[in-house]
Amino acid sequence: MLYPLRFEEILRNYTFGNRWITEVYAKEGLPADHRISETWEVCDRGPESSIVINGTLAGKTLHELIDEYGVDFLGRDIVARCGTRFPLLIKFLDASSVLAEQAHHNDALAAKQGLPDPGKTEAWYMLHVRDGATIHCGNVKGATEAAVHDAIVDGSIRELMQEYAVQPGDAFLLYAGTMHYSAGGVLFYEIMQNSDVYIDLLPPDPALPDGEREAQVRAAMEGVHLEDGFDPKIPPVSLREGANTRTFAFACTHFALERLDLTAPYTLNCDGERFFVLSQIEGTSTVVWGEHRETLRPGHTCLLPATLGTVTVEPEPGPCALLKAYVPDLSQNIIRPLRAAGVADEAILGLGGKTVLNPLGASMG
Repeated sequence: MLYPLRFEEILRNYTFGNRWITEVYAKEGLPADHRISETWEVCDRGPESSIVINGTLAGKTLHELIDEYGVDFLGRDIVARCGTRFPLLIKFLDASSVLAEQAHHNDALAAKQGLPDPGKTEAWYMLHVRDGATIHCGNVKGATEAAVHDAIVDGSIRELMQEYAVQPGDAFLLYAGTMHYSAGGVLFYEIMQNSDVYIDLLPPDPALPDGEREAQVRAAMEGVHLEDGFDPKIPPVSLREGANTRTFAFACTHFALERLDLTAPYTLNCDGERFFVLSQIEGTSTVVWGEHRETLRPGHTCLLPATLGTVTVEPEPGPCALLKAYVPDLSQNIIRPLRAAGVADEAILGLGGKTVLNPLGASMG
């Protein structure tokens, strides 16, 4: 039987991170002898598939659960659109140090190049920041292909990216092709397509022959999206629902994210269409499904399979905050409820970013 599931974190020890995640979140049993730059909260990538740590399914992998339960686990809409490959990768990421200049392929380019993964659109939700921290993402006005070419060659590509001062709660939707970089000092929640494609925007190895260096630069440029007026910083839309606040952080075809600030019980309806992933970021809550109760502390993540029906999140003992991630039907899950709440179309459209890549307009009718 399916129930609210918790998973063991999959860890990454990259040079850009340190141990910030373990300092601010209630992560149990993590090693103390090395950096923990990323904790993959929910993942199914070949041999790396999240392992259940609670209840009667403990020890099962996410992949095994999808094989066994299929549409009951993922949801009818998800299987119809994505098949039975888990569509997301969700993580906490500690960029204490430099997160290098990069971009990611879109689906078409990944397929064209014969890559084993689809493209990678991702988004960042800022959780903790050091004083003066900034990130760079998207291109500055007037950036041209020629300028990008020269900047990759000479190592100045970050100068062609927009710089943003960041605070907790800031959200950035980085469509595939968006250039991005961080000098460090940020810890964020990251949600992305289930993909590991990567475009390196650093200068090619100078030891390579000129022709090979030029080919690398041209290949990188093919994946970079340039657009004057592009703004990946998303203005949130908040709704007051009784004693609670529900904030839509961003939405696109691949994923949507809401922040739930709770002082009273909050009910979710797992109606068989899609799964939900809850990540506790402040305070403590209890996820209640029938007789099953799962306590979440900061840094804990819980997946709600699609067919659970009514699930209640109870804040305990005081206010708390969670992030709620899912793969949306943009019309049903984003546009209609926000319009029904009286939110203007302009604000709804803003959840997809200021860009021609924003899919919300096509769904608004």
